[in-house]
Parts: sequence; C-alpha cells; structure tokens
Amino acid sequence: MFGFFKSKKAPERQLNHPSELVVGDMLTLIDSFAYPSWLKGQTLKVTDVQTYQYQHSAEYEFVLESESGKVVFLQVEREDGEEFANFSVKIQRDDVDTIFTLDEFARIFDEEHLSAIQAITKPEQYSHFLATNYKQSEAPYVCYYHEKDYRKSTLPRYQDESGEPCEIISLLSDDENHSINIEIWEGGETEVSLTLSRPVSDIVDLFPGSGA
Repeated sequence: MFGFFKSKKAPERQLNHPSELVVGDMLTLIDSFAYPSWLKGQTLKVTDVQTYQYQHSAEYEFVLESESGKVVFLQVEREDGEEFANFSVKIQRDDVDTIFTLDEFARIFDEEHLSAIQAITKPEQYSHFLATNYKQSEAPYVCYYHEKDYRKSTLPRYQDESGEPCEIISLLSDDENHSINIEIWEGGETEVSLTLSRPVSDIVDLFPGSGA
C-alpha cells in the first residue's frame, strides 16, 4: 500500500558504456602504471563532446579534465570486435622538436610515400604517450570538425559549410598501442597529438553528472 506514496521523480540516468558520456559526467581510470600519475586511478570530468565527421561515418571526442586541471582527449574505438579507449594529449612545436626534431617531422609532409619517424627522446611528461618507432598508417584524409555533439541529431551533409575542414595524417607505432595524429587546418595551422591506446575496460567507473 505504501507504493502509492512513492516519489514520481525520474530514476537517475544510468551509464553503461563510456560512449554514453555527456558533458558533466565523470569516469574513473584503473590504477595502472600504464598511465602517468595525473591519470593513474584518477577521476576525470567531461567538459565537452566534439564531432569529427568523415564521408561515411563520424567519431566523437570527449574532452576530459583532471582534478589538477590537466586536459586529455578520449575517443572510443571499435575494431575487429574489440574496444579501445584512445587517450590523447596535444603537444607544442617545441615538444615536436625535442621528441623528433622539426627537420625529421617535416618529412612527413614532404614525402610522396607513407612516412616513418623515430622518437629520439621521450620527455617524462609524455613518456606514457610515446613509442619509439612510428609508421604512417594510411594516406592523409579529410574530415569535418564540429564543435558539437551529434550523437542524438542528424549530421550535416558531408562537406557542409557548418563544419571546419581538417586534413589528418596518422602514424602508428609497431605495437599499435601508440599513435601520432596531425591535424592541418585551413590557413596552415597544425596541431599534433600523441595517443595512448588502452582496453576500454581500463575505465572502471562511470558517474552521471549532477544535472543528469
């Protein structure tokens, strides 16, 4: 009989998979030496969700912030029945010079064939995100970047003016656990990211945001 007086408040939203995260949600990573100390066993908050649109598909990137204010980017990848959590950090021109040298890195843009490159140093702050040898995994390709989460709405037409065009060059490590992603924007601005690929099971907890 007391069931009649139960609150009609909607049940709290459940998160069953990292791909369901929205702004305000949080996740906790496994306490593993595979990660730097600022990620190892830490809880991160989703501050934004962005869309990379390709001709026949789209990928969604979660912008995560640590308690210390550091930012890491997450994409959830499905390949051959397996799922991976790809964590990326952006590096600056001086970092590129330190890790690869600018002259060596420039060959990626100049050579007609797929390139290879070697990290000559591994600065401590990026050591978990770096392998030694990389090979370009495919020819450069174009996508359209949207500063919006399109998972619950219809994507614009490919090449629609609402997206910002971006050429992408990817290089993959020999063990395929690390990659370098180069984004070349209109006007020549270039962004370089180092990516660490881990099993999606490394994300051990998911928490709906307070506003969910």
